[in-house]
Amino acid sequence: MKKILSILLASSFLAFSANAAGMIGVKVGSGTLDGERTEDPQHGVATSNTGSVSHEYAAIFAEVSVNDMISLGLELVPMEGQISTKDATSSDTTATVSDLITAYALVSFGDTPFYGKVGYATVDLAVDSNYTQNTVNSHDDSANGPMIGLGAQFDSPIPFLDVVRLEGTYTDFGQLSITTTDTNEDATTRKGEAEMMTLSLSLAKSF
Repeated sequence: MKKILSILLASSFLAFSANAAGMIGVKVGSGTLDGERTEDPQHGVATSNTGSVSHEYAAIFAEVSVNDMISLGLELVPMEGQISTKDATSSDTTATVSDLITAYALVSFGDTPFYGKVGYATVDLAVDSNYTQNTVNSHDDSANGPMIGLGAQFDSPIPFLDVVRLEGTYTDFGQLSITTTDTNEDATTRKGEAEMMTLSLSLAKSF
């Protein structure tokens, strides 16, 4: 999926870069990842089992203008984070998320500073069991889903930069699954859903 996103956006850059302006920038913000267990065969449907983790993050992005109102962009969060359950629980596992990539279109709202974003995000996943009685047999190696966002763009007060943005986004990663085996070699597949919300500040330089 990441190769497809990269190829599509690279093609867009090649198509428009000869005659179009664009920008490169950095972003810092705070993100919250919410998870909900929707299916557990051993205990029935468990939609009430939810959890979330929040953390600061940084990203880099590049955009190219299609016209005065629409730009195409690619954003990368080149960081790795871990989500771990409590050591005392029998479901003690560690999930590692890394290399969040989002391809998007940005649409300006006329002469106002406001804009909307719509795109598609993908992030790599790795899962390890820290509990000796459980073995992770298989799991989704990536999470993918649509992203929507709203923001406002202003002229930068910093001399060597051109743009300041304030932005909020929502990403729905859909359903994920993991299959584990216990000491009796009984396999269990659990399923859940994940979504992410971010608030961020961006600084960019036009080209």
